[in-house]
Amino acid sequence: MRIIDIITMGLRSLFRRKMRTMLTVMGVVVGSAAIVVMVSLVVGMNISLDKTIEQMGDLTLITIQSEVWKPNDEGVYDVTTNKLDDALVQTIRDMEGVLAVSPVIQQWQYQFQFTAGQRYKYQWPSVMGIDPAILPYLNIEVASGELPLEGDKNFVIFSSETPYQFRDPNKVVRNWQREYYNADGTRKPPKVDVLTADLKMLVYSYEWDPSTGQQVDNSRKFTKIPLNTVGVMSDTNNNEYQWYDIVSIEAVKELIAEQEKLNKVAAENSILGTYNQVIVKAVDMAAADKVQLALMDMGYSIDSLSDTRKAMQENQASIQYVLLGVGMMSLFVAAISIANTMIMSIYERTREIGVMKVLGCKIANIKTMFLFEAAMIGFIGGILGVGLSFGLSYAFNNIEGLSQALGSDMIQGVETQLSVIPLWLVAAAIAFSTLIGLISGYIPAMRATKISALEAIKNEG
Repeated sequence: MRIIDIITMGLRSLFRRKMRTMLTVMGVVVGSAAIVVMVSLVVGMNISLDKTIEQMGDLTLITIQSEVWKPNDEGVYDVTTNKLDDALVQTIRDMEGVLAVSPVIQQWQYQFQFTAGQRYKYQWPSVMGIDPAILPYLNIEVASGELPLEGDKNFVIFSSETPYQFRDPNKVVRNWQREYYNADGTRKPPKVDVLTADLKMLVYSYEWDPSTGQQVDNSRKFTKIPLNTVGVMSDTNNNEYQWYDIVSIEAVKELIAEQEKLNKVAAENSILGTYNQVIVKAVDMAAADKVQLALMDMGYSIDSLSDTRKAMQENQASIQYVLLGVGMMSLFVAAISIANTMIMSIYERTREIGVMKVLGCKIANIKTMFLFEAAMIGFIGGILGVGLSFGLSYAFNNIEGLSQALGSDMIQGVETQLSVIPLWLVAAAIAFSTLIGLISGYIPAMRATKISALEAIKNEG
């Protein structure tokens, strides 16, 4: 029997019993639509989760804090201390998948100062010492000036507020509002153009003068490190570094060493070689997870975005499993419907099967014909089910109030669609429905091939 004959006979049989075929196809339509809609909701949830995670920050960055607060088994937060030193930094550098590493110094016990020329000073800045090699990965944008190159020691990246903080300490300001603001309330330009000024950084402290009973500024005793590369962050730069003035960690170490020498700090009490943070940039998220696990195995406590991401994904996974389960149950019911239809068709066509065998039709051809009919039911149902899915997806995403009833279209401030049907899902749904038809029709087709030709011809049904 030719393939065209098998197809013709199969289609003729399907259209001969239109109502039963249509009802069976409708079962597949409902099942395939259910699975497509459920998967589309899962896809939509994953997209919204990815967008939410993107807003959280770079997940390939790991920040190890010297002190980490985490809840214990009783829900009470305890502090864990990590020893961050040069040995750890070198160990991380040697790990596979690490792109860049930078220790960070933020020492509040030392008073740093920026000077602009001989007149203006900015005292008590929030200085962060960092390796410039890590800067390209920290999402720091400058509104003016430039970012330093790797190995640059004489640089500073000011926060957007810092240029307004330079003051003349010898000038008495009697009207603060008039000095720094216009009559209409707008801010006057900074007193110092930090991009062109002669900028220097130093560390200092106040000494007690017993003869006068007053504190004396000892800043003249310390080296002033020139700052030749200057950048000013954008005031819209939304990251955790936007409130700091970032300088070279080598410059900070030099100034702290000078201060400790003046104060005669013993070697065992020196803070040099210890850090407040270590920032690690991994090549990808998989490498970041491996580095984090390795550090945790070494006894370091890390509170990272990766932990938050995993918790969010685990919470969402439970919902996804329920949705996929509902879709699979619907398709399973459709599969039973196809099997039932094909068995009924065999009972009704027993005589036809017997005649085909007597005429010399191959058993494989008979089986193929029934499998073709079952596959066609699945195929047609899959196409119609996908069409219905697009309609339901449109309703979920666009009908006012419906998306809010099923799940908000704004997740943590991220605008997204509740239901998303990608092209691969369309192809997969049609192929899967067809496969379900083939599987459901296999047992009935095998049953048809085992019917005795003589008994089939005697059957008057």
